[in-house]
Amino acid sequence: MCSGALGILIIWVIYMIYAILTRNAFANLDQFAGLIFGSLGFGWLLFAVILLFGLLFGALGGAIGSGISMLVKLRRTVDLEDNLETKKSIDIKNIEK
Repeated sequence: MCSGALGILIIWVIYMIYAILTRNAFANLDQFAGLIFGSLGFGWLLFAVILLFGLLFGALGGAIGSGISMLVKLRRTVDLEDNLETKKSIDIKNIEK
């Protein structure tokens, strides 16, 4: 979960810095924040909110992926145990004959 959150956060930080440096995205963030809050100068707040959402969705994705991998691993071990028991019973029957 933490690795998913950290990975997505790092990617979003890199992407946002690249967008600010190349496309002047901070001016757009500042204008949009001005529409929401009524005054300019809150672009940094939207920047922080974008990074926070990236962190939360990364953590959610990491948790879901971890849970699914645990379910698959559990199912795989149960199947292996069933196969081993079946194989042992077949071997015992062959030995008795």
